[in-house]
Amino acid sequence: MNAGAPKSPMNCSFPNFGKIVKFAFDATGLLPRKRGDCDGLSEQEKKRIQKQLERLIDEEGALQERCGELIQSLAYISAGTINHPKVNLAIGDVAIDLFEVYHLVIRSDGTYLSEMENIRWFCRSYAIQRLGLSIQKHLLRYNLAKEGLETPVDTDWYLPTMAEGTTVWPLEKAIRWIYQVCETNQTRFHFPEKDAKVAIVRCSEQQQNLENAADWLNGKRVPSWPALHWNFSTSLERLGTVADPRFRREVPSERRESMMVVLFLARVATYVCKAISEAFGQAFLAQLIDQFQQQRAWLISDLEPFNKNIKSYLSKIHTTADICDEVWWVESEQYWSWFTNRSIAISKELNRLLSQNNYATLSEGTVSALVAKHGDYSVRTILEQIKAHSEFIMPEGFPQAVLEGIDLKSRQSLKDGDIDRYVDAITHRGLTHCLPWMEPWLRACIRYRCQDYESAFGYMELAFEQAKYCAGNRQYELVNQFIELAAKTDRWKCFKKGVDWAHYLGLSVRWLRDREPTVENLRDTFEIMKTMQYRM
Repeated sequence: MNAGAPKSPMNCSFPNFGKIVKFAFDATGLLPRKRGDCDGLSEQEKKRIQKQLERLIDEEGALQERCGELIQSLAYISAGTINHPKVNLAIGDVAIDLFEVYHLVIRSDGTYLSEMENIRWFCRSYAIQRLGLSIQKHLLRYNLAKEGLETPVDTDWYLPTMAEGTTVWPLEKAIRWIYQVCETNQTRFHFPEKDAKVAIVRCSEQQQNLENAADWLNGKRVPSWPALHWNFSTSLERLGTVADPRFRREVPSERRESMMVVLFLARVATYVCKAISEAFGQAFLAQLIDQFQQQRAWLISDLEPFNKNIKSYLSKIHTTADICDEVWWVESEQYWSWFTNRSIAISKELNRLLSQNNYATLSEGTVSALVAKHGDYSVRTILEQIKAHSEFIMPEGFPQAVLEGIDLKSRQSLKDGDIDRYVDAITHRGLTHCLPWMEPWLRACIRYRCQDYESAFGYMELAFEQAKYCAGNRQYELVNQFIELAAKTDRWKCFKKGVDWAHYLGLSVRWLRDREPTVENLRDTFEIMKTMQYRM
């Protein structure tokens, strides 16, 4: 590329936050309106949320504020369909934990992979481990074991079972469990009077429920949550009023709540696992399931002493349910704080050992000694993460290309010809798609130094957009330079966009620092940056 107009964007990035939030909504299945009475939202409210999702994907408006609003909306809709506060809070906290891990990855990890490969990498390296940890963490924090929720006996009811080329999805497991608990079959559950003449008048709706349930059991489609909720809640209502006592089933409200929780979680798990299978294949899904099951087993074993200590303490004081919940909450907070600090220390110890071993695989004797000292989970999950990283081969010369670009930027004598030669070199090595932000950033630097701010902004805007989900921890300087050039060229909206992105990632903004991003403070910073000159 010569010094003319900037290139069009190239696809080497993580999915943006809007796509991740949209996937979370899709996974819950909460937005479709055909059977939406269970959530308490109007058609207008759901259309508003869908419009917000579209704007978030396009990154219009205040990203941090819009993302927060949508996550709150998701929690609100979920609470409107599952009548169990603790379960809702636990589900929400697990989701937030996953969002936070993704947020940290965007801030710290540069990438040389496509969007789809980055999803694979994130699942293997971070998401599965964080999911397993968060589930156990919030089960304990909220003391859910004492809530009396009924779930299928199968420990893996919320995971697909894959064997001999067939897959039993979690939703099928949940539906069959409900039939079993009600001591009835599929037909009698959804259409209890199917063979009776009195059913003729109202048979259409029940017949439709029965047919839909058959499709869901066969895995032909994943229903929306409102449709699933409506089908099973109305069927449960009818079971208690059937005239024929042979088919009548009176299901207590507490058991119904358990059924709705199991259905909801099974539907989410089925949607997510099917999406993974369709995108990456059954073998990859099986690998993730194996990883989750193994790490869960290690963690449960690791948690046994903590569990026993709390239960022993509570058995001696004979206290109220509220005090029990408080004990679990307080002790869990302390335990998980210690757990995190321990994990950091073990990670440093492993990195030191790997460095001493020239990053070759540690001997089984060394690993066994570490496990004896720290436990399986803390040691083996870190080693698993290292193994997962190694599954995604870094392009040859990529680290050198990054360092060469940074070195060029530091040269005050930098010319467009130097950048042309650099671009030719990384093009020859097949690395241009890995560093789409580097070239425009370098060209912006030249023009900034010449005080050609208008031209510099054109390049810096492209560098900013390309770097957001690609450059990782290289973003601090780049984002601040984008913000400054937006001020110098009197682009208020672009200035606010840059500040919002910086705050969302937790990056400090020059001259604003720790001050709240009020309009007054932003205006002050905007005016200061118009006149200040930094060495770029």
